[in-house]
Amino acid sequence: MNKFEEKFFKKYTPEWQEIKWIIHQHWIKIIKFLFVWISLWIIVPSFLFYNSEGIQKLIQFYFLETLLIFVFIKIIYEIFNWYNDVWIITNAWVVDLDWALFNTDMKTVKYDNIEWIEVEQIWILDTILNKWDLIIHKIWNDSFILKDAIIPYDAVNEIEKISKEETTGSEQDKFDIIMDALSWVVEKYLKEEWTWKLINNNNEDENIEYNNENIKQEEWTIDLR
Repeated sequence: MNKFEEKFFKKYTPEWQEIKWIIHQHWIKIIKFLFVWISLWIIVPSFLFYNSEGIQKLIQFYFLETLLIFVFIKIIYEIFNWYNDVWIITNAWVVDLDWALFNTDMKTVKYDNIEWIEVEQIWILDTILNKWDLIIHKIWNDSFILKDAIIPYDAVNEIEKISKEETTGSEQDKFDIIMDALSWVVEKYLKEEWTWKLINNNNEDENIEYNNENIKQEEWTIDLR
């Protein structure tokens, strides 16, 4: 993950979260799209138009221009769509970002809700290209998929690494909370116990003085002090 990606995808995560990893779809996916669209909608129409007088008489040039502009916009959109369909790995959860121009879909899963991660191969060429489908299975049989993920095993290792760190940190936080609570209870108990003894001691001293005064007031009492 480079600095540009970190800043670009930061808008999809809260400020307090740190982005650890960005999992992209494989570049072969956008290459296949570009090859098909450029071949069928740019090269072939342009070749036929400029090499056929019949087509030039039948179709005006501005129709070809309109087609090329539309294809250009479509290509730019699909490149941006491919780049934005990612998994964002943060220190708190995994974000499944499904970008669209007017309706971007985001799903998140916390690490303690991940049951297991699956890497699925579709074609034999996937092994050569290092391109697999990455699937996170959540608790309660829910899951989400990143199609054609690039270098999936590195991504899985990163998710497992962060998940262990977060789990360990969470357990440590719970232990600290329990110890703080126990310390507070013990401190409160000792304080109340000390206060109770102090009150009892004061009461005993007052009782002794009170008894001494009563004894003095008796007529037959002799003070030997």
